[in-house]
Amino acid sequence: MDRWNKADTTLLCAAMCFLAAVGLNIKFPDSTATQGLLFVAEAALVGGIADWFAVTALFKKPLGFPFHTAILPRRRKDFVKASVLMVQQEFFSRRTIFKKLGDFKLMPRIVDYLARDEIRHVVVEELFTVVKKFVAAQNKENRSKQIADELRRIIRDLPAQNLIDDFGGHFKRNDKDREIFVGIIKYLRNIAKKPETCDKLQAILEEYANEKTKNMGGFSILMAGLAQMLDLVNFEEAARIMQTQLLKLLDELSGDTQLHRRTLNECRLKISELAGTPQFIDLVERIQIDAAKALPLEEAIELALIHLENQLRAPEPKNLGGLLTKLFDDEYLRLIELLRTDNVARAAVEKFFDELTARAALHAQPLVGVVAKSALDRLTEEQLNNLVYGKAEQDFIWIRLNGSIVGSVVGLAIFALIKLAGLSV
Repeated sequence: MDRWNKADTTLLCAAMCFLAAVGLNIKFPDSTATQGLLFVAEAALVGGIADWFAVTALFKKPLGFPFHTAILPRRRKDFVKASVLMVQQEFFSRRTIFKKLGDFKLMPRIVDYLARDEIRHVVVEELFTVVKKFVAAQNKENRSKQIADELRRIIRDLPAQNLIDDFGGHFKRNDKDREIFVGIIKYLRNIAKKPETCDKLQAILEEYANEKTKNMGGFSILMAGLAQMLDLVNFEEAARIMQTQLLKLLDELSGDTQLHRRTLNECRLKISELAGTPQFIDLVERIQIDAAKALPLEEAIELALIHLENQLRAPEPKNLGGLLTKLFDDEYLRLIELLRTDNVARAAVEKFFDELTARAALHAQPLVGVVAKSALDRLTEEQLNNLVYGKAEQDFIWIRLNGSIVGSVVGLAIFALIKLAGLSV
């Protein structure tokens, strides 16, 4: 504002023209030209001085004049408040923010950024670190007790009938009952083919024969002893025959034969009947309670947690830590592919980010006003004047120029009207 400019030069020229016109008018008092020149110069000088006063009064007190001058310094608070409102409501309005965010196309940039290998490695590593820290921070003794108590409660509260039905259905669907039946038959065959089995059968036959003989009369005892002496009754051979027949029976039961199917169906029927009896259900419930009490769940779970922590502490390709890292990496890549190919998923995520950024921008909107107010409050009066004046310096200069120009034109027009009216100046 203190720099010399075109308006100052124009005002100086108007003053010099006025002085020159006064001198010419004194020397040639009766000249119409000198009178007109004086009238125009006087009007231009008055117009220039008036506009200089008006422009200067916006920023300071011109020539110390105190009334309604230095408007900007006096109305500083109102000016700052209006500037803050203008910044918030015009430059950073809701409509402007949403329009700029809509033009920004945030989603493709986010996907491209997340797809970078270094970002993927960082995210996967952070996820794995969170899991590792979570496991390490657990009190294994307390946690194992909590898990064990919950497992015991689940075991005790399982309805016995449902448990029986589930097991039965599982065995039938997967043909496990047949496998168990065949396994039992093969186990019995292994026992039956042993020499000890033959000896046992012989002992049973001899014991049975002795008991029968004791209950017979004297003649029957005599005949039984005579049959043994003549080798008519050979218990050893009878035991071998029984063993052979038993093995054949077991072989037939273990193969896919009619006897096998009939026997298996009969067993299934009997087991189904047994499973529906109150006694069997009560037995299963007692087994549940006893198992819940007897199982060393705390020790097993605590060992599992320790083993889990060790595997997470030193991840390798084939242990849990390595498998978990690979799982995170695969799922991350699947997520990126999903965001690129699935329009529904991409639209949902894009909507989320748009709302998030919009809310963040709206929350930041008052901060813009705070920043603007803080910046304007720190300015001195001279700095504030220079800031406002510098933004419209050319306009202010032309206001002053127009004062002199318009004043001279109006002065000329008034002088012409006076002369046309035949009046003296």
